[in-house]
Amino acid sequence: MPTGVWRFLALAGALVALVFVLVEAVDVAAYTTPNVTWTQVDGHSYARLRVTAVDGTPAENGGLLPGDIIVPPGVLPLRMRYGAEPAGFTQRWSVTRAAQQFTTTTEVTPLAQRDLVLYEIFNVVRLAMVLVAMLVALRRPDDAAARALVTFLVLMGVTLVPGGAWLPDALFALWRLLRSPLEILSLSQALLYACLFPRGSPIGQRARLRAINPWYTLVTTTAVVALEVWDQSAVGLPDLGPLPTLVEWSPMLYFLAMFRAFALAGRDASPSDRQRLSWVARSIGIGFAGPLAATVLAVALGRTDEWISFLPLTLVATPVGLAYTILRHRTVDVGFVISRALVLTILSAIIVLAFGLLERLLGKLFIDASHIASRSVEIALALGLGFSLRSLHARIERIIDRLFFRHRQRALATLRDFANDVYFITDPDVALERTVDTVFRCADAENAAIYLIADGVFGCASVINTADLPPEVSADDPLFVRLRASRQPQLPREVGSGLNAEIAFPMFVRATLVGALVLAAKRSGEAYDPEENALLTELAQRVGLALDALQTLAMRRELESLMGATGGAAAAL
Repeated sequence: MPTGVWRFLALAGALVALVFVLVEAVDVAAYTTPNVTWTQVDGHSYARLRVTAVDGTPAENGGLLPGDIIVPPGVLPLRMRYGAEPAGFTQRWSVTRAAQQFTTTTEVTPLAQRDLVLYEIFNVVRLAMVLVAMLVALRRPDDAAARALVTFLVLMGVTLVPGGAWLPDALFALWRLLRSPLEILSLSQALLYACLFPRGSPIGQRARLRAINPWYTLVTTTAVVALEVWDQSAVGLPDLGPLPTLVEWSPMLYFLAMFRAFALAGRDASPSDRQRLSWVARSIGIGFAGPLAATVLAVALGRTDEWISFLPLTLVATPVGLAYTILRHRTVDVGFVISRALVLTILSAIIVLAFGLLERLLGKLFIDASHIASRSVEIALALGLGFSLRSLHARIERIIDRLFFRHRQRALATLRDFANDVYFITDPDVALERTVDTVFRCADAENAAIYLIADGVFGCASVINTADLPPEVSADDPLFVRLRASRQPQLPREVGSGLNAEIAFPMFVRATLVGALVLAAKRSGEAYDPEENALLTELAQRVGLALDALQTLAMRRELESLMGATGGAAAAL
């Protein structure tokens, strides 16, 4: 999918998820409890339920006792009455207790304050997941691992708790049907991320896990949807033996595969990548440890202790750990985002304060004149601030860059200066050497090289570290084919190239690809941001033109020399 289209869809989906979570956070105060906790008698169908615990007074819980078998008259209401009705709503049940059979009514009451706090904490975690996903989508829309991480965080943020009670009946029915498949899809994206981060592998166990992942997801989600539809039908789910239990526990395999993939990635990773892998794996592992333990205790072992409800709070570690990894270990470059966020924040504060103060001061001066004069002053003031926005933005941006990103700005300034100076270098070898050295230092790349076309292959004309890059690459390598077709920077790993590099910038002369500036990943682990990419693209193009000009000049001098020699020989004759 094209980068622009994917980023638009990802941000649109994240925005929908953000609204969903915010509504859940506001709506949580209206949550209610039926004062009865139950499990399915056969482990998978809601036709017959076994009471596991009761809360409230006998009037609220209908006098039910743990062990009672309760059956709703007719088809079980879709929402199970959790959070769907106001306090005081009653639900009638047919009860079987030993040899006795009777009917009773339970009452829906407001959720306990402790549970409300827990749900709000979970909503904050969900909000953090979606915000981290939006940050990654903005910064790395062209990276497959980042795309998988965004999808995982958005889907997990939406499906983390079984909410949606505020939805209309039809939408709630659809939400209940899709929630489990979306949970499985989020785990499959987490596994995909583990197989791709920090770099994917075309062979080995990680490649096999990546190949199996979509098929296992398809089978699992299909089985879950089929069981859910069957379960919600009036007929109910028949006895399928251990199959429903296997389907319900099948997502657990994702966690085993996920951490196996992380472990395999850490074996061959560089020290900086290994550190980032460690943080990412720990963040996800600690985050899911609590919910997994709670699921095993409550579902598999039938425990109902109050402290079990606090175990899922470990999920806080996932967005916090990932955000720390992004900010500290630079899983994603956020300097650009932070800079612009500070600019917009300060600019907004200046505008609001300036408008408020000037309106207050000038309003007092003209208030006695007339209401029209006072309004005229406010309009003129607003127009003046509006016309000055551009200059204010530029000034604040420069201040922010000087204060917080001085080193980065100096590096970019050096690249701009060299892009202007390269035209005036008279030796092609010097131009190549200085280009590679300047980019290596200023772009913080682990390695840098320039490949030039000659005799139908792209040869390495200049490089920092020869051990990491081959001396020649075929002109039909997927990277150079894509560079010729797109005329835009490309990621070698995304196009299937065997070149061990992070990004390549094309050099075109008269619509012909004559070479490429190839960079490895940054030493800091950051991504190349849009401003750097634009500058390096321009630099590569200028170097290509400068080399072509020097080659043309050398050919002209050689031709003039030959013509001079021929003229001298003719004169001698």
